[in-house]
Amino acid sequence: MNKIIKYRYLFMVPSALIIIAGLVMLFTVGFNTGIDFSSGLSEQIQIAPVAFSISYDGAGSATLSASQGELKLTIKEGQNSSSYEINPQEYKTAGDAASFFDSIEGVSVKVTNPELLMSNVITGASYPVNLSSSMFNVNCATETSDVSISDIRDALSSMDGLNVQVAGDKNDGSFLVKVKVKEGETQYQLENDIRTLLSSIASADEIITLQSDFVGPKFSSTLFTSSIKAVTIAVGLILIYIWVRFRFSYAISSIIALVHDVLMMFAFILILRLEVSSTTIAAVLTIIGYSLNNTIVIFDRIRENVLTLKGEDVNDIILLSIKESLSRTIITSLTTLFAVIPLAIFTSGAIKGFAINLVWGVLVGTYSSNCIAPVLLRLFHKVDPIDKVKEKKEEESYHIGDAYV
Repeated sequence: MNKIIKYRYLFMVPSALIIIAGLVMLFTVGFNTGIDFSSGLSEQIQIAPVAFSISYDGAGSATLSASQGELKLTIKEGQNSSSYEINPQEYKTAGDAASFFDSIEGVSVKVTNPELLMSNVITGASYPVNLSSSMFNVNCATETSDVSISDIRDALSSMDGLNVQVAGDKNDGSFLVKVKVKEGETQYQLENDIRTLLSSIASADEIITLQSDFVGPKFSSTLFTSSIKAVTIAVGLILIYIWVRFRFSYAISSIIALVHDVLMMFAFILILRLEVSSTTIAAVLTIIGYSLNNTIVIFDRIRENVLTLKGEDVNDIILLSIKESLSRTIITSLTTLFAVIPLAIFTSGAIKGFAINLVWGVLVGTYSSNCIAPVLLRLFHKVDPIDKVKEKKEEESYHIGDAYV
């Protein structure tokens, strides 16, 4: 613990290196902005063979839905309704499922790949579907996809702002495709262009759209401006509070530590090429509040110890205050990480990015509030000394009678 003050300047070295690396990435490649801020289409697709095709030409209406590998066929005829469910435990292969559906009156089935496992059925964006006399394809993923990420990139290389990532297991043929929108282009045009270009590496029946999000230029510009305003207002209000609540040495240390945390967050995002979207802004604002709260707790403990301890060296008071707050810091950080790390591992998309940013932010915030902010306070102590007289006046300025305001 004593090494925090003794080797205080060494704590700034890793921070400086990470921030410099982030600045290099910023001026060389820039941020990897999502469609929230740059406009365009984000589409998750999967390449999977057709297991069987199904149609309905009965007197009523038929709806086929899919959820977690299970298919459910609901047929309504007047006031009567019948449901037929396919679960992968009972009907293991596409051939088994097709035979069951084909036995239902009014339903016709054409089997393409009877050996495909029903546990790998693709529950794409087309479900639930109202069946008709036209065949609807049910696709099932294979254990190893014949299409790689390089194949997708080559096929879509002519599209502007192309960004392709593997989504989920690298072997199941699922990809996240992002492209920029040109002036006047619509979501339908972009989706149609992607499917047309992908037809060079897979048949149209094998291309399944799992999710599709579109943001136009006007909306993305408005969203970006609103996000910048939100961050500016939040940080501005925090800085005003710090400046009013603390004396110069405490305030300037807190502000620099706050700027340090924000720079470390963005450096992390730049180095790992994480997507910058509205959820990133939410993560940054969350970490600002988290880190600042921990810094204020430690600084309040320092002020209390300055008032109660007589003749103690400033270094000893700062170290004692950090030590007294350490158990609270560790418990708070660990409980937060226990809640966030599973999200970073097991989720996908925007939630995964948000969780990854939070994990890094909690680590950085804990580090800065215990190692950076106190060291800065020790440095600015030379400009605005920490002593009992000043702390007593500071305490009395917030005291009316026996109540604090």
